[in-house]
Amino acid sequence: MSIDFKYFPDVFAEIVASARARYDLDNVLPYFEYGTYFELLEACQLKDNNQLAKYPLVWLVWDASENKETWTEEYIYTISPRVFIATLTSLDQTTADRYTNTMKAVLYPIFALLTYEIDYHENIGSKDYKTSVNDHPFWLNNDDGSFDVLSAIELKFENLLLIKTI
Repeated sequence: MSIDFKYFPDVFAEIVASARARYDLDNVLPYFEYGTYFELLEACQLKDNNQLAKYPLVWLVWDASENKETWTEEYIYTISPRVFIATLTSLDQTTADRYTNTMKAVLYPIFALLTYEIDYHENIGSKDYKTSVNDHPFWLNNDDGSFDVLSAIELKFENLLLIKTI
């Protein structure tokens, strides 16, 4: 008998894939990746020619110090992951411009779709989780151009109840 457990990065990849299927903004689909926060910072540095292809970016911060599973039963646990949703913006835009053109137009619709898909995913056992949201209209923007010019939303999902399927 083969047992195929889905771990949280697998579940979250499915959630993002379902959100991608519902997202329609000029055929620009969210890109999903996971890794440590330092890997996220590395991925957002201007070092390649695919800036457009990697945004909007949904990044699951997957670090042992942040993603501790609290097991309540043999196949049930809670987890409190942190997620960043980021996209390119213009260095010339004001905070108000970024809220209108980037946060409200691009990032928050992705956040809404992710939350919807979390609520209806077969491995998420309850809707009794909390979400804290931190807006970053000028995230990683350095005048020296060392980072992509981004706006982001940082999410913290508190106590997602996961059910492992076999």
